[in-house]
Amino acid sequence: MSPAELVLAAAVMLVASAVQGSVGFGANLIAVPALVLIDPRLVPGPALVAVAGLNLLMVARDGRATSLRPLATVLGGRLAGTVIGVLALTAIGPRGLELLVGSTVLVAVALTAGGLQVRRTRRNLVAAGAVSGFGASTAGIGGPPLAVLYADAEGPEIRGAMGVLFSVGNVLSLAGLALAGILDREGIGYGLVLAPSAMLGFGLTRWVVPVLDRGRTRPAVLTLSAVAGAVVLVRLAAG
Repeated sequence: MSPAELVLAAAVMLVASAVQGSVGFGANLIAVPALVLIDPRLVPGPALVAVAGLNLLMVARDGRATSLRPLATVLGGRLAGTVIGVLALTAIGPRGLELLVGSTVLVAVALTAGGLQVRRTRRNLVAAGAVSGFGASTAGIGGPPLAVLYADAEGPEIRGAMGVLFSVGNVLSLAGLALAGILDREGIGYGLVLAPSAMLGFGLTRWVVPVLDRGRTRPAVLTLSAVAGAVVLVRLAAG
């Protein structure tokens, strides 16, 4: 990879990390499509390595604002959804599943924006986790289903919850990639090179977070979730 490509990849990671550190999610949504165009070797492993520190910084800053017990329930649902998603990929194929995931996200955003209140009951936590795991394993979108569930929460609670969930999910994903032989030393090296940009992106949130926390977190969450669903559908149309 040329120095120019590395600089461009670092810039992408900086912007993506600033968005996630401010809203609670979105790093993969923004970074992965751009990194694939720069060099396919940068995803998925290196991108996950790069944001590992970002997720921990989110936990350190906002983790105290959220309760861990509901998150354990979400993680149980996410594990089940991931298994179902992998099995569905072999039976239905990626295009049909991406259509389902993108449409589901847009419908959920529309209902939430229209005033639907989704209570964080145990059943809903498991369901959101399952949809998140299903979406992450089939279309690369795991954040929006969880973000919609927390759309009525304050900014610190959303960011803290996402930080915990992404930290655990990141470890599981990296372990799986390593065991499968997809993540090697070169990939880890690229991820570590991009990691400082992710840290710098988090640093930029000190100016963005205070603005969002003045009642603008919910619109930001719903807008980014809608963009995620639309991106999947546009990708299908273009493919």
